Amino acid sequence: MSRRLLALVAGGVVLVAVVAVVALTSLGGGRGKSLAPEAAAGQVHAVQPNVILIPESRRKPIPAIAGETLDGSSLDLGSARGSVLVLNFWGSWCGPCRSEQPGLQLAATQLAGKGVRFVGVDVRDQRAAALAYEREFKTFYPSLYDPSAALTARLRDQAPSFQPATLVIDEQGRVGATITGAVNGGRGSASLQAGLLADVVAQVGGAGAGK
Repeated sequence: MSRRLLALVAGGVVLVAVVAVVALTSLGGGRGKSLAPEAAAGQVHAVQPNVILIPESRRKPIPAIAGETLDGSSLDLGSARGSVLVLNFWGSWCGPCRSEQPGLQLAATQLAGKGVRFVGVDVRDQRAAALAYEREFKTFYPSLYDPSAALTARLRDQAPSFQPATLVIDEQGRVGATITGAVNGGRGSASLQAGLLADVVAQVGGAGAGK
């Protein structure tokens, strides 16, 4: 290959590289900006890394779920219809569950007067250990006892894969938001976690919830 041809080839490679860099810089704004498209109206979108909000047009109702609570009472989630319901899946064996429990407790206290209900689902646990967990954290809202995960399985594709996880269910009994893992990753104060959860509740329930 002649020197002239080699020079042309080399120049072409450099030009292609420069064009590619310019294109990537334009797409990313030159500041490491995400290339992912922003959520349009009516699309499911993340408001935090582990929080997904679901627009009303795409919300699905949860099936009928009723069972025994840890204290031996009966509870039907259908009784929460007409209120926003925060459904938290946990286990006494779950470390991240402990990290979010103070925030859940505070949120439940703060939102109780606004008509927001909290219910736990204790999954794959021993009743004695779960009751000790509730005493430790002074949990005042009820938890369904689900040792075989049979109640959780009724949610089908809306069921969480692991604990902790939280579903925020709107007044019509539809899932309006999902929180995978602990609220705020289990980090921050109880007040911070409660505030973040209250914001999600407000967005799911509209102006009347959590405000």
